[in-house]
Parts: sequence; structure tokens; C-alpha cells
Amino acid sequence: MKKVSASIIFAGLLAISPVGSAVASDTGLPEEFIDSQPRIQLYMAYAEFKMGHHDLARQMWLNIDGSGRSEALFNLANLYTQGIGVEKDPQRGIGLYRESAEAGSRAAAYQLGLIYLHSPVFKNPDQARQWLTVAALDGDSDAADLLASMQSNDPAEPLSQVEALLIAGDSDQALGLLQSLAAASPPDYRAITRLAWLYESGLAVERDIDRAAGLFKQAAEAGNAEAQYALSVMYQTGVGRAQDDRMAQQWLMRSAAQNYPPAINKLAATAD
Repeated sequence: MKKVSASIIFAGLLAISPVGSAVASDTGLPEEFIDSQPRIQLYMAYAEFKMGHHDLARQMWLNIDGSGRSEALFNLANLYTQGIGVEKDPQRGIGLYRESAEAGSRAAAYQLGLIYLHSPVFKNPDQARQWLTVAALDGDSDAADLLASMQSNDPAEPLSQVEALLIAGDSDQALGLLQSLAAASPPDYRAITRLAWLYESGLAVERDIDRAAGLFKQAAEAGNAEAQYALSVMYQTGVGRAQDDRMAQQWLMRSAAQNYPPAINKLAATAD
């Protein structure tokens, strides 16, 4: 879900319990989830999403508060704007992105900027500039580049064009652009990672977890921190890759070494 682009010594990974563990009666969620810190709850929800348990992931994100709230809201917004596991509801998605951005998520601010810039229904250039500025001031280089392209009338960089096409509903053209970027020489590994997300979620393409895993591995081996984190979760959960704690730890450490926030948060929460 956008590069939530944000080292710690780590002794072992948290085991993700299957959803058959003890359940807290008031929420219907596993007790392990209820008793965990927000950073661990985010990881658990992401793992369930990765396993295709979209409704459980949604319920988990709905029940994350405190320091994990802004990221949980961002992930919920992604579900509703893209129609993953729920009926597609862009208006609700925008509301959740706004809540997330107001709670401090620069990824949500960037996404609002893209929606207001490119959506045929919600287009609002003033709102686009406002939210892209919020994201850029918080250190989002993609938002800063997009603001510069708006001011100079230069074309946006290719991955921003991909997001614009997806928001506009032109998934075929977005997919074609991603595939051309992935096949370039040298390949664009951010594009390969984005393509992997599409195959994992089934957005714009038929869901293919094995192909997603192969693409994440390709980008991870080339040094993409987001792909390294995604691959770590695949090894941890056994989805897309055979379950392997050692490999999960290895890829998580490599991602955290590049300061990828979800990886750092996972390590920090486990070390507490």
C-alpha cells in the first residue's frame, strides 16, 4: 500500500498465530492480537491481508488505536477505494485517508493529493496541492516531485503516472506502463514491487500470489526495501513462499537496515 516510506538488533521473529487461536469474546478477534502493541497489531493485520484473509485484516485495522491508528486508517482507506474485500466505496475511502492524514500519515496525504489531482469524480487541484504539500513537507519525495511537475507543467514521473491511471480507472494502461517499466534495462524495481502488490491484491489483474512472490523476490534481491519487507512476511506466513523463519528474519533485517518504517517498527516492537 504506498511506500509508507519511512537499526535495531533483533533476536527472533514474532510467530503469526493462525486464526484458530483463542478469541476475545467482545471483538471476535484473537486474544493474541488484542493483547499486542499497536506495532505488532499492524504486522498481524498485514500478515492476514497477505494470506488473503481480507475481512479479518479489516476487522483488525478497525481495532488498532494509539500509535498504529494512522497506518490502520490508511490501510482501511486502501480497501474501500480499491474494493478489496469490501464493496468499493471511494467516498468512504477518501474520508479514511483524510482521517489518516490528519493523524499524521504522509502516505495518506500523498494519496489524497493523487485523488484530488487525477480522479474524474473528485478532481480538485487546490485540494491536491494542499495535501501534496503536507506530504512533501513531511519528507515525501514523490509528493515534492509531483508538486514541481504541476508548477512546471512537466510530465509526472512514471510511477506517479501509474497511480494516476489507477485512480482514473484506467487499469489496463496502468498495468501496461508498469510492465514496460519492469521490463526496461535496467528494470525499475519500484515498478516491479508495485506490480507485485497488484498481483497479491488482485487489483487490475487476477490475483496470483506465486507471481507476486516472484516479483517481490526479484525486487528484494535488487535492494528494494519495501519488497524485502513483503518477502519477509511471505516467509513468515508461508504464503507465496515455504514458511522459513530464518529467511523471514534475514529479509526483515535487510529491509530495516534501509530504514523502511514497517520493518523498523516490527523489530522495535519485538525487541521491547
